Amino acid sequence: MKFDLQRTIVAVSSGATPGRRAIVRMSGSQTIAILSRLFQGAGDQELLLTTVPRAGSVTCCFEMPVRTELSSVPAIAYFWPDSRSFTGQPCAEIHLIGSMPIVEALITYLCSLGAAPAERGEFTLRSFLAGKVDLVQAEAVLGVIEAESSAQLQQALSQLGGNLSRPVRAMRDQLVDLIAHLEAGLDFVEEDIAFISQPELILQLTSISERLAGLSLQLNTRDVRSRTAQIVMVGLPNSGKSSLFNRLVGSDRAIVSPIAGTTRDAVAQSIDLAGLKVELIDTAGIEELRGDTPRDEAQVALQRRLTQADLALFCVDSSQPIDATWLASQVQALIQLGVTVITVGTKSDLTVPTNQRTPARSTLDVLVSVRSGSGIAPLQARLAACVASHLTEYQSTAMQHMAIRCRQSLDAATATLRRAIALADSYEGEELVAAELRMALDDLSAVIGEVHSDDILGAIFSRFCIGK
Repeated sequence: MKFDLQRTIVAVSSGATPGRRAIVRMSGSQTIAILSRLFQGAGDQELLLTTVPRAGSVTCCFEMPVRTELSSVPAIAYFWPDSRSFTGQPCAEIHLIGSMPIVEALITYLCSLGAAPAERGEFTLRSFLAGKVDLVQAEAVLGVIEAESSAQLQQALSQLGGNLSRPVRAMRDQLVDLIAHLEAGLDFVEEDIAFISQPELILQLTSISERLAGLSLQLNTRDVRSRTAQIVMVGLPNSGKSSLFNRLVGSDRAIVSPIAGTTRDAVAQSIDLAGLKVELIDTAGIEELRGDTPRDEAQVALQRRLTQADLALFCVDSSQPIDATWLASQVQALIQLGVTVITVGTKSDLTVPTNQRTPARSTLDVLVSVRSGSGIAPLQARLAACVASHLTEYQSTAMQHMAIRCRQSLDAATATLRRAIALADSYEGEELVAAELRMALDDLSAVIGEVHSDDILGAIFSRFCIGK
Protein backbone atom coordinates (compact mmCIF):
# COMPACT_ATOMS: atom_id res chain seq x y z
CA MET A 1 0.00 0.00 0.00
CA LYS A 2 1.26 3.48 -0.87
CA PHE A 3 1.44 6.03 1.93
CA ASP A 4 1.38 9.12 -0.31
CA LEU A 5 -0.44 11.64 1.86
CA GLN A 6 0.16 14.47 -0.61
CA ARG A 7 -2.26 13.26 -3.23
CA THR A 8 -5.97 14.04 -3.01
CA ILE A 9 -8.03 10.84 -3.08
CA VAL A 10 -11.64 10.18 -4.07
CA ALA A 11 -13.93 7.14 -3.90
CA VAL A 12 -17.52 6.04 -3.40
CA SER A 13 -17.94 5.51 0.33
CA SER A 14 -21.50 4.16 0.10
CA GLY A 15 -22.33 0.76 -1.35
CA ALA A 16 -21.49 0.21 -4.99
CA THR A 17 -25.12 -0.55 -5.79
CA PRO A 18 -28.04 1.61 -6.96
CA GLY A 19 -29.90 3.43 -4.18
CA ARG A 20 -31.70 6.61 -3.25
CA ARG A 21 -28.44 8.27 -2.26
CA ALA A 22 -24.75 7.74 -2.91
CA ILE A 23 -21.80 9.34 -1.11
CA VAL A 24 -18.58 10.32 -2.85
CA ARG A 25 -15.76 11.08 -0.40
CA MET A 26 -12.65 13.17 -1.11
CA SER A 27 -9.65 13.99 1.09
CA GLY A 28 -6.36 15.81 0.59
CA SER A 29 -4.69 19.18 0.23
CA GLN A 30 -6.30 19.87 -3.17
CA THR A 31 -9.86 19.25 -1.96
CA ILE A 32 -10.84 22.93 -1.83
CA ALA A 33 -9.27 23.66 -5.23
CA ILE A 34 -11.06 20.74 -6.85
CA LEU A 35 -14.39 21.63 -5.26
CA SER A 36 -14.00 25.25 -6.37
CA ARG A 37 -13.60 24.10 -9.97
CA LEU A 38 -16.52 21.73 -9.53
CA PHE A 39 -18.70 24.63 -8.40
CA GLN A 40 -17.69 27.02 -11.19
CA GLY A 41 -20.66 29.16 -12.01
CA ALA A 42 -22.43 28.33 -8.73
CA GLY A 43 -22.14 31.95 -7.56
CA ASP A 44 -22.64 32.28 -3.80
CA GLN A 45 -21.80 28.61 -3.25
CA GLU A 46 -18.31 29.09 -4.69
CA LEU A 47 -17.79 32.21 -2.58
CA LEU A 48 -18.93 30.41 0.57
CA LEU A 49 -16.51 27.57 -0.12
CA THR A 50 -13.49 29.85 -0.47
CA THR A 51 -14.28 31.74 2.76
CA VAL A 52 -14.92 28.70 4.98
CA PRO A 53 -11.28 28.18 6.11
CA ARG A 54 -11.00 31.82 7.26
CA ALA A 55 -14.34 31.53 9.05
CA GLY A 56 -12.93 28.65 11.09
CA SER A 57 -16.01 26.46 10.78
CA VAL A 58 -15.64 22.76 11.50
CA THR A 59 -17.90 21.88 8.59
CA CYS A 60 -20.32 23.47 6.18
CA CYS A 61 -23.21 22.08 4.18
CA PHE A 62 -24.85 23.45 1.07
CA GLU A 63 -26.84 22.34 -1.95
CA MET A 64 -25.59 22.86 -5.48
CA PRO A 65 -25.68 21.29 -8.93
CA VAL A 66 -22.83 18.87 -9.60
CA ARG A 67 -21.50 18.85 -13.15
CA THR A 68 -20.50 15.49 -14.59
CA GLU A 69 -19.73 14.32 -18.08
CA LEU A 70 -23.30 13.07 -18.29
CA SER A 71 -25.36 15.88 -16.84
CA SER A 72 -25.79 18.37 -14.03
CA VAL A 73 -27.48 16.79 -10.99
CA PRO A 74 -28.57 18.19 -7.61
CA ALA A 75 -26.38 17.28 -4.66
CA ILE A 76 -25.53 18.19 -1.08
CA ALA A 77 -21.89 18.88 -0.19
CA TYR A 78 -20.36 18.58 3.27
CA PHE A 79 -16.94 20.21 3.59
CA TRP A 80 -14.39 19.99 6.40
CA PRO A 81 -11.75 22.62 5.65
CA ASP A 82 -9.04 21.75 8.18
CA SER A 83 -7.43 19.07 10.36
CA ARG A 84 -10.60 18.54 12.41
CA SER A 85 -11.93 16.16 9.73
CA PHE A 86 -11.88 12.37 10.05
CA THR A 87 -8.71 12.11 7.94
CA GLY A 88 -6.96 15.11 9.50
CA GLN A 89 -6.99 16.82 6.07
CA PRO A 90 -9.41 19.00 4.11
CA CYS A 91 -12.20 16.56 3.38
CA ALA A 92 -15.50 16.61 1.51
CA GLU A 93 -18.50 14.37 1.00
CA ILE A 94 -20.83 14.83 -1.96
CA HIS A 95 -24.27 13.27 -1.48
CA LEU A 96 -26.20 12.73 -4.71
CA ILE A 97 -28.67 10.38 -6.35
CA GLY A 98 -27.51 6.78 -6.17
CA SER A 99 -27.37 6.15 -9.92
CA MET A 100 -24.08 4.33 -10.48
CA PRO A 101 -23.46 5.74 -13.99
CA ILE A 102 -23.85 9.28 -12.58
CA VAL A 103 -21.65 8.49 -9.57
CA GLU A 104 -18.96 6.97 -11.77
CA ALA A 105 -19.13 9.98 -14.09
CA LEU A 106 -18.67 12.32 -11.11
CA ILE A 107 -15.62 10.39 -9.89
CA THR A 108 -14.13 10.42 -13.39
CA TYR A 109 -14.70 14.20 -13.52
CA LEU A 110 -13.11 14.74 -10.09
CA CYS A 111 -10.10 12.71 -11.20
CA SER A 112 -9.79 14.90 -14.29
CA LEU A 113 -9.65 17.90 -11.93
CA GLY A 114 -6.69 16.45 -10.03
CA ALA A 115 -7.99 13.79 -7.62
CA ALA A 116 -6.77 10.18 -7.64
CA PRO A 117 -8.77 6.99 -6.98
CA ALA A 118 -8.37 5.92 -3.35
CA GLU A 119 -6.94 2.55 -2.45
CA ARG A 120 -8.51 0.08 -0.02
CA GLY A 121 -8.73 1.53 3.47
CA GLU A 122 -6.87 4.70 2.52
CA PHE A 123 -9.31 7.08 4.23
CA THR A 124 -9.08 5.16 7.53
CA LEU A 125 -5.31 4.84 7.10
CA ARG A 126 -5.04 8.63 6.85
CA SER A 127 -7.18 8.94 9.98
CA PHE A 128 -4.80 6.59 11.77
CA LEU A 129 -1.67 8.41 10.59
CA ALA A 130 -3.25 11.71 11.65
CA GLY A 131 -3.83 10.35 15.15
CA LYS A 132 -7.62 10.45 14.91
CA VAL A 133 -7.91 6.72 15.68
CA ASP A 134 -5.39 4.18 16.91
CA LEU A 135 -4.70 0.88 15.16
CA VAL A 136 -7.19 -1.11 17.26
CA GLN A 137 -9.94 1.40 16.49
CA ALA A 138 -9.04 1.39 12.80
CA GLU A 139 -9.47 -2.38 12.73
CA ALA A 140 -12.79 -1.93 14.53
CA VAL A 141 -14.01 0.19 11.60
CA LEU A 142 -13.58 -2.88 9.40
CA GLY A 143 -15.26 -4.96 12.11
CA VAL A 144 -18.32 -2.69 11.94
CA ILE A 145 -18.44 -3.08 8.15
CA GLU A 146 -18.17 -6.87 8.34
CA ALA A 147 -20.61 -7.39 11.24
CA GLU A 148 -23.40 -9.86 10.44
CA SER A 149 -25.16 -9.84 13.81
CA SER A 150 -25.98 -7.40 16.59
CA ALA A 151 -23.43 -9.16 18.83
CA GLN A 152 -20.65 -8.71 16.27
CA LEU A 153 -21.66 -5.10 15.68
CA GLN A 154 -21.70 -4.34 19.40
CA GLN A 155 -18.25 -5.88 19.85
CA ALA A 156 -16.81 -3.80 17.00
CA LEU A 157 -18.49 -0.59 18.23
CA SER A 158 -17.15 -1.17 21.75
CA GLN A 159 -13.67 -1.54 20.35
CA LEU A 160 -14.12 1.54 18.20
CA GLY A 161 -15.09 3.35 21.39
CA GLY A 162 -11.79 2.39 23.01
CA ASN A 163 -12.62 -0.54 25.31
CA LEU A 164 -9.24 -2.14 24.47
CA SER A 165 -7.23 0.98 23.68
CA ARG A 166 -7.97 2.69 27.01
CA PRO A 167 -6.56 0.00 29.36
CA VAL A 168 -3.55 -0.55 27.07
CA ARG A 169 -2.79 3.18 27.06
CA ALA A 170 -3.19 3.34 30.85
CA MET A 171 -0.70 0.51 31.38
CA ARG A 172 1.65 2.00 28.81
CA ASP A 173 1.60 5.33 30.67
CA GLN A 174 2.26 3.52 33.94
CA LEU A 175 5.29 1.81 32.37
CA VAL A 176 6.58 5.16 31.11
CA ASP A 177 6.42 6.52 34.68
CA LEU A 178 8.26 3.47 36.06
CA ILE A 179 10.98 3.77 33.42
CA ALA A 180 11.35 7.47 34.27
CA HIS A 181 11.76 6.63 37.97
CA LEU A 182 14.37 3.96 37.23
CA GLU A 183 16.36 6.14 34.85
CA ALA A 184 16.21 9.09 37.25
CA GLY A 185 17.64 6.83 39.93
CA LEU A 186 20.45 5.81 37.58
CA ASP A 187 21.26 9.48 36.96
CA PHE A 188 21.67 10.01 40.71
CA VAL A 189 23.25 6.69 41.59
CA GLU A 190 26.23 8.34 43.33
CA GLU A 191 23.87 10.27 45.63
CA ASP A 192 22.13 6.99 46.56
CA ILE A 193 18.67 8.48 45.82
CA ALA A 194 15.92 5.95 45.11
CA PHE A 195 12.98 7.37 43.18
CA ILE A 196 11.02 4.13 43.61
CA SER A 197 11.58 1.33 46.11
CA GLN A 198 12.17 -2.24 45.03
CA PRO A 199 8.95 -3.56 46.71
CA GLU A 200 6.87 -0.81 45.08
CA LEU A 201 8.44 -1.49 41.68
CA ILE A 202 7.69 -5.21 41.93
CA LEU A 203 4.15 -4.50 43.15
CA GLN A 204 3.36 -2.23 40.18
CA LEU A 205 4.99 -4.54 37.63
CA THR A 206 3.05 -7.50 39.02
CA SER A 207 -0.20 -5.53 38.76
CA ILE A 208 0.48 -4.56 35.14
CA SER A 209 1.49 -8.12 34.28
CA GLU A 210 -1.72 -9.56 35.73
CA ARG A 211 -3.87 -7.00 33.91
CA LEU A 212 -2.11 -7.77 30.64
CA ALA A 213 -2.68 -11.48 31.13
CA GLY A 214 -6.36 -10.77 31.79
CA LEU A 215 -6.67 -8.75 28.56
CA SER A 216 -4.94 -11.52 26.63
CA LEU A 217 -7.32 -14.10 28.09
CA GLN A 218 -10.27 -11.90 27.13
CA LEU A 219 -8.99 -11.73 23.55
CA ASN A 220 -8.38 -15.48 23.57
CA THR A 221 -12.06 -16.12 24.32
CA ARG A 222 -12.90 -13.96 21.31
CA ASP A 223 -10.51 -15.87 19.06
CA VAL A 224 -13.20 -18.13 17.70
CA ARG A 225 -14.21 -19.16 14.23
CA SER A 226 -14.81 -16.32 11.82
CA ARG A 227 -16.67 -18.18 9.08
CA THR A 228 -20.39 -17.96 8.39
CA ALA A 229 -22.58 -20.21 10.53
CA GLN A 230 -23.44 -23.47 8.76
CA ILE A 231 -26.71 -25.42 8.76
CA VAL A 232 -26.32 -28.97 7.43
CA MET A 233 -29.42 -30.88 6.29
CA VAL A 234 -29.23 -34.58 7.05
CA GLY A 235 -31.57 -37.56 6.95
CA LEU A 236 -32.33 -40.83 5.19
CA PRO A 237 -32.50 -40.96 1.38
CA ASN A 238 -35.82 -39.59 0.09
CA SER A 239 -36.62 -37.95 3.42
CA GLY A 240 -37.46 -34.68 1.66
CA LYS A 241 -34.17 -32.89 2.34
CA SER A 242 -33.57 -31.60 -1.17
CA SER A 243 -37.14 -30.39 -1.63
CA LEU A 244 -36.97 -28.52 1.68
CA PHE A 245 -33.53 -27.14 0.74
CA ASN A 246 -34.93 -25.73 -2.51
CA ARG A 247 -37.88 -24.20 -0.65
CA LEU A 248 -35.61 -22.50 1.91
CA VAL A 249 -33.19 -21.09 -0.67
CA GLY A 250 -36.01 -20.06 -2.99
CA SER A 251 -34.77 -21.85 -6.12
CA ASP A 252 -34.24 -25.34 -7.52
CA ARG A 253 -30.59 -25.67 -6.49
CA ALA A 254 -30.73 -29.34 -5.47
CA ILE A 255 -31.90 -32.22 -7.67
CA VAL A 256 -35.12 -33.78 -6.42
CA SER A 257 -35.73 -37.42 -7.38
CA PRO A 258 -37.43 -40.48 -5.85
CA ILE A 259 -34.28 -42.49 -6.66
CA ALA A 260 -32.12 -43.00 -3.56
CA GLY A 261 -28.59 -41.60 -3.70
CA THR A 262 -29.35 -38.75 -6.11
CA THR A 263 -27.61 -36.23 -3.85
CA ARG A 264 -23.93 -37.14 -3.60
CA ASP A 265 -21.98 -33.90 -3.63
CA ALA A 266 -23.01 -31.38 -0.98
CA VAL A 267 -24.96 -28.41 -2.33
CA ALA A 268 -24.45 -25.15 -0.44
CA GLN A 269 -26.25 -21.83 -0.66
CA SER A 270 -26.10 -18.65 1.42
CA ILE A 271 -29.51 -17.61 2.72
CA ASP A 272 -30.89 -14.83 4.87
CA LEU A 273 -32.71 -15.74 8.07
CA ALA A 274 -34.29 -12.70 9.71
CA GLY A 275 -31.30 -10.59 8.67
CA LEU A 276 -28.71 -13.25 9.56
CA LYS A 277 -26.47 -14.61 6.82
CA VAL A 278 -26.02 -18.40 7.05
CA GLU A 279 -24.85 -21.20 4.76
CA LEU A 280 -27.42 -23.94 4.16
CA ILE A 281 -25.96 -27.26 2.98
CA ASP A 282 -27.86 -30.21 1.48
CA THR A 283 -25.99 -33.51 1.88
CA ALA A 284 -26.25 -37.12 0.81
CA GLY A 285 -28.81 -39.26 2.61
CA ILE A 286 -27.57 -41.41 5.49
CA GLU A 287 -26.72 -44.90 4.23
CA GLU A 288 -24.79 -47.92 5.45
CA LEU A 289 -22.59 -48.78 2.48
CA ARG A 290 -19.55 -50.94 1.93
CA GLY A 291 -17.00 -50.57 -0.83
CA ASP A 292 -15.20 -47.76 -2.59
CA THR A 293 -18.14 -46.19 -4.44
CA PRO A 294 -19.20 -42.57 -5.02
CA ARG A 295 -22.11 -43.06 -2.61
CA ASP A 296 -19.72 -44.39 0.03
CA GLU A 297 -17.45 -41.37 -0.47
CA ALA A 298 -20.52 -39.16 -0.08
CA GLN A 299 -21.04 -40.64 3.39
CA VAL A 300 -17.48 -39.74 4.35
CA ALA A 301 -18.06 -36.20 3.11
CA LEU A 302 -21.30 -36.05 5.11
CA GLN A 303 -19.50 -36.94 8.33
CA ARG A 304 -16.88 -34.29 7.64
CA ARG A 305 -19.57 -31.67 7.05
CA LEU A 306 -21.28 -32.58 10.31
CA THR A 307 -18.10 -32.11 12.34
CA GLN A 308 -17.91 -28.53 11.01
CA ALA A 309 -21.61 -27.73 11.30
CA ASP A 310 -23.22 -25.41 13.82
CA LEU A 311 -26.72 -26.71 13.33
CA ALA A 312 -28.08 -29.98 11.91
CA LEU A 313 -31.52 -30.05 10.33
CA PHE A 314 -32.48 -33.70 10.72
CA CYS A 315 -35.22 -34.46 8.18
CA VAL A 316 -37.65 -37.33 8.70
CA ASP A 317 -40.43 -38.41 6.34
CA SER A 318 -43.43 -37.85 8.63
CA SER A 319 -45.77 -39.64 6.19
CA GLN A 320 -44.11 -42.93 7.14
CA PRO A 321 -43.94 -44.78 10.49
CA ILE A 322 -41.05 -43.45 12.60
CA ASP A 323 -38.95 -45.70 14.81
CA ALA A 324 -38.53 -43.75 18.05
CA THR A 325 -35.43 -45.69 19.10
CA TRP A 326 -33.74 -45.09 15.76
CA LEU A 327 -34.63 -41.39 15.81
CA ALA A 328 -33.27 -40.93 19.32
CA SER A 329 -30.00 -42.70 18.44
CA GLN A 330 -29.50 -40.55 15.33
CA VAL A 331 -30.10 -37.33 17.23
CA GLN A 332 -27.78 -38.42 20.04
CA ALA A 333 -25.03 -39.23 17.55
CA LEU A 334 -25.27 -35.72 16.12
CA ILE A 335 -25.25 -34.14 19.56
CA GLN A 336 -22.06 -36.04 20.38
CA LEU A 337 -20.45 -34.34 17.38
CA GLY A 338 -21.16 -31.01 19.09
CA VAL A 339 -24.01 -30.07 16.76
CA THR A 340 -27.30 -28.48 17.77
CA VAL A 341 -30.13 -30.57 16.24
CA ILE A 342 -33.58 -29.57 14.99
CA THR A 343 -35.78 -32.48 13.91
CA VAL A 344 -38.11 -31.74 11.00
CA GLY A 345 -40.99 -33.87 9.83
CA THR A 346 -41.31 -33.42 6.07
CA LYS A 347 -44.25 -34.24 3.76
CA SER A 348 -46.73 -33.32 6.50
CA ASP A 349 -49.39 -32.68 3.84
CA LEU A 350 -49.58 -36.39 3.03
CA THR A 351 -52.33 -38.28 4.83
CA VAL A 352 -51.04 -40.78 7.36
CA PRO A 353 -53.43 -43.54 8.40
CA THR A 354 -54.23 -43.31 12.10
CA ASN A 355 -52.98 -46.84 12.74
CA GLN A 356 -49.56 -45.88 11.26
CA ARG A 357 -49.03 -42.72 13.32
CA THR A 358 -46.26 -43.55 15.75
CA PRO A 359 -45.67 -41.57 18.96
CA ALA A 360 -42.30 -40.46 17.63
CA ARG A 361 -44.05 -38.21 15.10
CA SER A 362 -45.29 -35.95 17.87
CA THR A 363 -41.75 -35.54 19.25
CA LEU A 364 -40.47 -33.87 16.08
CA ASP A 365 -39.62 -30.19 16.55
CA VAL A 366 -41.36 -28.93 13.39
CA LEU A 367 -43.72 -30.44 10.79
CA VAL A 368 -43.47 -28.92 7.31
CA SER A 369 -44.92 -29.32 3.87
CA VAL A 370 -42.95 -28.00 0.92
CA ARG A 371 -46.01 -28.36 -1.31
CA SER A 372 -48.44 -26.34 0.81
CA GLY A 373 -45.90 -24.20 2.65
CA SER A 374 -47.25 -25.29 6.02
CA GLY A 375 -44.67 -25.04 8.79
CA ILE A 376 -42.03 -23.27 6.65
CA ALA A 377 -42.32 -19.92 8.47
CA PRO A 378 -42.13 -21.50 11.98
CA LEU A 379 -39.09 -23.50 10.82
CA GLN A 380 -37.34 -20.38 9.52
CA ALA A 381 -38.04 -18.57 12.79
CA ARG A 382 -36.64 -21.47 14.80
CA LEU A 383 -33.54 -21.64 12.60
CA ALA A 384 -33.00 -17.88 12.97
CA ALA A 385 -33.23 -18.13 16.76
CA CYS A 386 -30.71 -20.98 16.88
CA VAL A 387 -28.31 -19.23 14.52
CA ALA A 388 -28.55 -15.98 16.52
CA SER A 389 -27.55 -17.84 19.68
CA HIS A 390 -24.59 -19.39 17.87
CA LEU A 391 -23.42 -16.08 16.40
CA THR A 392 -22.30 -14.98 19.86
CA GLU A 393 -19.51 -17.53 19.31
CA TYR A 394 -18.48 -15.89 16.05
CA GLN A 395 -16.77 -12.68 15.15
CA SER A 396 -15.89 -11.00 11.91
CA THR A 397 -12.62 -11.80 10.17
CA ALA A 398 -11.34 -8.30 10.95
CA MET A 399 -11.99 -8.69 14.67
CA GLN A 400 -10.38 -12.12 14.71
CA HIS A 401 -7.25 -10.81 13.00
CA MET A 402 -7.15 -7.94 15.48
CA ALA A 403 -7.49 -10.32 18.43
CA ILE A 404 -4.62 -12.48 17.18
CA ARG A 405 -2.35 -9.50 16.51
CA CYS A 406 -3.04 -7.83 19.85
CA ARG A 407 -2.81 -11.03 21.83
CA GLN A 408 0.65 -11.73 20.44
CA SER A 409 1.85 -8.29 21.55
CA LEU A 410 0.17 -8.56 24.96
CA ASP A 411 1.68 -12.01 25.58
CA ALA A 412 5.11 -10.73 24.59
CA ALA A 413 4.74 -7.76 26.96
CA THR A 414 3.59 -10.06 29.78
CA ALA A 415 6.60 -12.37 29.33
CA THR A 416 8.95 -9.37 29.28
CA LEU A 417 7.43 -7.95 32.47
CA ARG A 418 7.85 -11.28 34.22
CA ARG A 419 11.54 -11.22 33.32
CA ALA A 420 11.73 -7.66 34.67
CA ILE A 421 10.07 -8.77 37.93
CA ALA A 422 12.57 -11.61 38.30
CA LEU A 423 15.49 -9.21 37.71
CA ALA A 424 14.12 -6.70 40.22
CA ASP A 425 13.46 -9.41 42.79
CA SER A 426 17.05 -10.69 42.56
CA TYR A 427 18.58 -7.19 42.58
CA GLU A 428 20.26 -7.75 39.20
CA GLY A 429 20.44 -4.03 38.51
CA GLU A 430 18.01 -1.30 37.57
CA GLU A 431 19.66 -0.92 34.14
CA LEU A 432 18.55 -4.45 33.18
CA VAL A 433 15.06 -3.89 34.59
CA ALA A 434 14.69 -0.63 32.65
CA ALA A 435 15.83 -2.36 29.44
CA GLU A 436 13.12 -5.02 29.83
CA LEU A 437 10.49 -2.36 30.54
CA ARG A 438 11.40 -0.51 27.35
CA MET A 439 10.85 -3.75 25.41
CA ALA A 440 7.45 -4.21 27.08
CA LEU A 441 6.65 -0.59 26.25
CA ASP A 442 7.30 -1.28 22.56
CA ASP A 443 5.00 -4.32 22.68
CA LEU A 444 2.15 -2.27 24.17
CA SER A 445 2.76 0.54 21.70
CA ALA A 446 2.45 -2.00 18.88
CA VAL A 447 -1.08 -2.88 20.03
CA ILE A 448 -2.39 0.63 19.46
CA GLY A 449 -0.08 1.32 16.52
CA GLU A 450 2.35 3.79 18.05
CA VAL A 451 5.04 1.36 16.94
CA HIS A 452 4.31 -0.14 13.53
CA SER A 453 5.76 -1.07 10.19
CA ASP A 454 4.53 -0.48 6.65
CA ASP A 455 4.07 -4.24 6.25
CA ILE A 456 1.68 -4.40 9.23
CA LEU A 457 -0.31 -1.40 8.02
CA GLY A 458 -0.46 -2.82 4.51
CA ALA A 459 -1.73 -6.17 5.81
CA ILE A 460 -4.46 -4.50 7.87
CA PHE A 461 -5.73 -1.76 5.55
CA SER A 462 -5.60 -3.85 2.38
CA ARG A 463 -8.54 -5.84 3.80
CA PHE A 464 -10.75 -2.72 3.76
CA CYS A 465 -13.09 -1.93 0.91
CA ILE A 466 -12.42 1.09 -1.29
CA GLY A 467 -13.99 4.26 0.09
CA LYS A 468 -13.38 3.43 3.77
